[in-house]
Amino acid sequence: MKDIKPFINPLFALIGIQLLWVVVLVFWIAWFMKSHSRLRAVAETYSPELLQGGADWFILVEGILLLCAILAGVYVIFLYWRRQAELYRAQRNFIAQVTHELKSPLASLQLHLETIRRRRLSPEKLATFLDTMLSDTNRLDTLINNLLSAQRLDQKGLKLNLRRDNLSARVTDYFRPRQFSLPKAGTMSLNIEPNLYADLDPEALETIFRNLLENAVLYASGSPVVDVALKRDGRKAHLTFTDQGKGVPRNEQKKVFRMFYRVKHPGETIRGSGLGLFIVQALARMHRGKVWLTSEGVGKGASIHLLLPLCKPPTEEEF
Repeated sequence: MKDIKPFINPLFALIGIQLLWVVVLVFWIAWFMKSHSRLRAVAETYSPELLQGGADWFILVEGILLLCAILAGVYVIFLYWRRQAELYRAQRNFIAQVTHELKSPLASLQLHLETIRRRRLSPEKLATFLDTMLSDTNRLDTLINNLLSAQRLDQKGLKLNLRRDNLSARVTDYFRPRQFSLPKAGTMSLNIEPNLYADLDPEALETIFRNLLENAVLYASGSPVVDVALKRDGRKAHLTFTDQGKGVPRNEQKKVFRMFYRVKHPGETIRGSGLGLFIVQALARMHRGKVWLTSEGVGKGASIHLLLPLCKPPTEEEF
């Protein structure tokens, strides 16, 4: 049974059904042509008027249309079957990946805590340990928040509290403190057009920013190099988040927004849950916005584009 299991998948099933459909179609046409003379004899005997309207050929066309409708239904079922199979594989890989993502910082925390308990450390060494432990707890917190957000978004249980806010200030306030604290001496440039207002949920917007920054760090080639730009684009605000990392192949640039989907680079294992860009897209849509990715290819970095509708700045009376 295990030997034949790899051959039982939606694609092979569709090919088999199509071959069967062709056989049935050929059989139907052959049977009709063989029985055509007899059908005409019966029609001439009982209903000669049917021959004038071409009822015999109508039967052939009607049968072919019915077979085509059946094939179309099978194809629709195949699409849903393939999607479910892909989702099942992604969920299985996701569970394995998340298990690793949880165990790694927990093991690090346990090791550092046991070291602190058993040894007398210098203040400098203790400060280094504490920084590492805080980094591990932040990593755990980010993963747990993403899991909760994805679960609520998938079940349509997340409601945003949108209100008019200064988008330019929100982008600046989030990224400026992190501008010079990227790992591996990374760099970040900010080019923010001031006083762009939009209807925002501050917590959801911060979740978008956090996932974009985490992706840039995870997929960096060496030290992260990030450019954040915000400008007016007609009636919308256009936020561009560009990195100089590993890039994304053209055939995968739309897939990266699927739940659990992760770009794979040969010979590399990159941590992550595959939820970040799914959450980004879902939250962008809830802001009545749009998000997409552009990349020139592998090794050429990538840009995430976020469009949000602008609104008028508040008047002095509203402050």
